[in-house]
Amino acid sequence: MENSSVIMGIVLLALFIGPVIYMIISHSAKEKNKEKKLHKLATEHNMKLDQIEITNSLFLGLDSTSKKFLVLDPKDHSKYDVIDLKNVGQSGVAKSGHQQKIGNQNKLALTYIGLELLKNNSKEKVKEVVFYDEDDNDSLDADAQLCMANKWDKLIKSNLSA
Repeated sequence: MENSSVIMGIVLLALFIGPVIYMIISHSAKEKNKEKKLHKLATEHNMKLDQIEITNSLFLGLDSTSKKFLVLDPKDHSKYDVIDLKNVGQSGVAKSGHQQKIGNQNKLALTYIGLELLKNNSKEKVKEVVFYDEDDNDSLDADAQLCMANKWDKLIKSNLSA
């Protein structure tokens, strides 16, 4: 094989693999930046996050020691909520949808999934965190978001004051 064929092969390989490597590095840097913002905000509120979740539509953090829950708007980092779980009495996953016939079975096609935090001895909402909204373009798969909402519901319930 001639040297020019080898060089041509290496150049073509670099042309195809280069953009993929660039995208991986770029995505990784963006994820680290998002996580850094979440930790910086937590530090400003004397929180040490032991659980975090970062998706396109959610930035969540939980400090089990101080019993605080951090919700950051991914589009506008100046909008955030620090929720003291000592003031929360109940947590639950709220979901809505419509019946859809799949084969012989009726299945609920989810259009909305949210995590509701209710005040102590009250039905008043402290906060509702939206995990999935059919009208939102940033939402991922409804079943995956339901699984994530259930995970955070369990985490929050384990940190509620009894």
